[in-house]
Amino acid sequence: MNKSFMIWNCQGAGSAKFQRTLGSLLQGYKPNVVALVEPRISGKKADLAIKKTGYPNSHRIEAEGFSGGIWLLWRDCVTVDVLQNHHQFIHTRVSSEPGTPPILFTAVYGSPRPIPRENLWRQLLQIAEGVHSPWILAGDFNATISMNERRGGSRHAQAGCKSFKQFISKSGLIDLGYVGPKFTWQRGNLMVRLDRALSNGLWIQAQPNTQVLHLPKIHSDHRPVLIKQVNMGQQTKRPFRYLASWASHEGFHSLVSNTWRNEQSLAKNIESFTKVAHAWNIEVYGSIGKRKADLRRRITGVQKALERQPFSW
Repeated sequence: MNKSFMIWNCQGAGSAKFQRTLGSLLQGYKPNVVALVEPRISGKKADLAIKKTGYPNSHRIEAEGFSGGIWLLWRDCVTVDVLQNHHQFIHTRVSSEPGTPPILFTAVYGSPRPIPRENLWRQLLQIAEGVHSPWILAGDFNATISMNERRGGSRHAQAGCKSFKQFISKSGLIDLGYVGPKFTWQRGNLMVRLDRALSNGLWIQAQPNTQVLHLPKIHSDHRPVLIKQVNMGQQTKRPFRYLASWASHEGFHSLVSNTWRNEQSLAKNIESFTKVAHAWNIEVYGSIGKRKADLRRRITGVQKALERQPFSW
């Protein structure tokens, strides 16, 4: 099974808007593991927000007031063992099928303050020295590598973070790049690539088809980052799923009555209905999943175009 991860600095997880946005992302991309940073809520409010995601397993570092905090959520199809907690990261071992070698995953939220961030690099470097497995780190590092990862702001900041670059070099890590718009964070006329995925060489060998997607920026100033494996073989046929929203369409009841035959067996009726409903969903109702995916692609395209000419109006 291919493991997929989504990492997002959501800048607040308590609102109804966040729940709708996150629900749409989880439904559309179906990541096995989700890391949410800067949730800005804790305690019982955090418990309720996590429960609403539908993910049965979770671990978190509580936010301190309105700053910090990391939530880790995962499905039952993977096993996540927390190896180390830190207020700027959660370091884990992730495994799936028996006999499949586990991988290491570290969800990162680098402090916006330079001194605590220096401590982050030291802590991660210590972990790197003992790693002998495929390892991937992802999240909001709050640091850049080079001047082309920033547009706007002071010239001093455009050179990139020297200590961050040194950490990457000493750890033997590789930036996995991205697909989509370059900058993952924007405020006013300042755009920066703060969110990324890094891996070691063993990850590249074990997961050569890794793809990092910069998703549309909605609700937060940060883009969600999706890490997945690109399947090179044939895609399997998706199972049929009934959508509750079909019942609200004026033509759905006629579809059912015209398809169902009392003289046929239940299995035959289900088979007939499945075929007709699949075609009806595409031709008449309009596939909701496809429309959502098309909308996400259009938003990404618009945001990518605005990066190139952000203030031409």
